Amino acid sequence: MKHIVKNVLTNKERKKLIEDCKPHLIDGKELEKKYDRPFPAKQTQEDIYLIPCFREPINKILITTSKTLRQSLVLKRVWINCTSGKKEDVLWHNHIPMEWSCVYYMKTLPFVDSGTLFKDGFMRAPQNSLIIFPANLDHCPPTSPFRFKRYSMALDLVRTS
Repeated sequence: MKHIVKNVLTNKERKKLIEDCKPHLIDGKELEKKYDRPFPAKQTQEDIYLIPCFREPINKILITTSKTLRQSLVLKRVWINCTSGKKEDVLWHNHIPMEWSCVYYMKTLPFVDSGTLFKDGFMRAPQNSLIIFPANLDHCPPTSPFRFKRYSMALDLVRTS
């Protein structure tokens, strides 16, 4: 089952998160060389939760997710993506072997369909919202003719024992 939660962070927290992530974004081609697998667009390393400026917003998202699912969860990986809506930015994938995945929408355009494309359809998500879904679901970012920078944070989670 997929869930959407709106108004996750304050506007000040959301804007700070965008500015804080910019120096940590790495071009996908560089990541491809390093990890020998495709990385569309730009993204951070998946351990950004270790960087102090990201801890508080990530923890807030984790708490929100745990409350929504009514489960105690442990964070396994977190990274930030910056896509531009190009077809080359689309890469269908899932997050197996994790149990849950989330996408937090840091920056989108109000008149453009933001959200995530799943095999069973598109799920809309406005800026400052969170989609929570089973990690085995195939998904990708949507394409857009507007070519704006879409910032999103991905989190992978498992239940505590």
